Amino acid sequence: MQAIFLLIGTVAATAIVFLPGLTAATTGRDSWLTALLAAIPGLYVAFLVSALGRLFPGQTLVQYLEQILGGPAGKAAGLYYLFFFLQTNAIIVRELGELIATAIMPRTPQVVFAILMVAVCAYGVSQGLEVIARVMELTYPLILALFGLMLILVSGHMQFSRLLPVLEHGIRPVLLASLDPFAWRGEIIVLAMFLPYLARPARGRRNAIIAVLLTSLLLVLDALASTTVFGVTTARLNYPTFELVRLAGIGQFLTRLDAVWIVIWLFGMFGKVGIFLYATVMAATHLFKLREARPLIAPLSILTIALSLSQFANNPQMIAFLTGPFVAYSFSVEWFIPTILLLTARLRGISTPKK
Repeated sequence: MQAIFLLIGTVAATAIVFLPGLTAATTGRDSWLTALLAAIPGLYVAFLVSALGRLFPGQTLVQYLEQILGGPAGKAAGLYYLFFFLQTNAIIVRELGELIATAIMPRTPQVVFAILMVAVCAYGVSQGLEVIARVMELTYPLILALFGLMLILVSGHMQFSRLLPVLEHGIRPVLLASLDPFAWRGEIIVLAMFLPYLARPARGRRNAIIAVLLTSLLLVLDALASTTVFGVTTARLNYPTFELVRLAGIGQFLTRLDAVWIVIWLFGMFGKVGIFLYATVMAATHLFKLREARPLIAPLSILTIALSLSQFANNPQMIAFLTGPFVAYSFSVEWFIPTILLLTARLRGISTPKK
């Protein structure tokens, strides 16, 4: 259960906030279809990670890279993954800062949000993966319950006629807009960095599949709710889900759910930032064959904060990167290289060790 919540948080913590607006800009009222299609690549990544994990039990992705590709190529690929985990985590921290600065604390410098979140996550990583997993196990039921309550409370604003006509502009815009959700859904590649440390690594594939399907359900419902409430104007909203929460309420009795949602969402972001920081630390530890991982936590945390603040001048620049270069970049990490690894391992006759 902890593994499932970790994987749901890896994707949903940011996707549920940013993706509805991004995909609606291209597909309009068909944005829910992109969330549905994105389950396919997510399932494929789950298959790749679990298949490689069975061939190399007890090893993380960076460890078996060298075994499959050889010394120099394996080192280069490991360094590529290290940078991907580091940069992606920096983007996640920046997304956190952008939302809080826009929604509730516009006068507070983003460096404050970055330092506070990364510092807490660094402490969690220093205490071990199980600490992050336990926090996710405790908080994600609350997040899901609040999400369900939000859907019920905004149901009075929904007009399902806004979903029609389906595929008004054909399937091409939906397929093009699906590239961003494809890239975000493939972030479960981080499973390859902690699969050996699960209590039951053999259930990694099942857990990943469950997480992908549940995440897809959440994102489809989120996109449907945004479209039925805001219509085609969803494309002009930076954070449609946050606007939905603002609408939710019962008269004067139950209001300001957005403040509650932000607090609970921060716990979800703790899980996502924490798991990517953990993946970064473990990737560096295994790449450079160090005995201890803890000495790397502080410098990599500082580097994450610096990168989150320096790589984008503003939010539109970050969105342009996420909808442009990041797609091809993430595809190479999440699909292309793992596929090559699995094919190469099979061609070399590497099989699952017998018990």
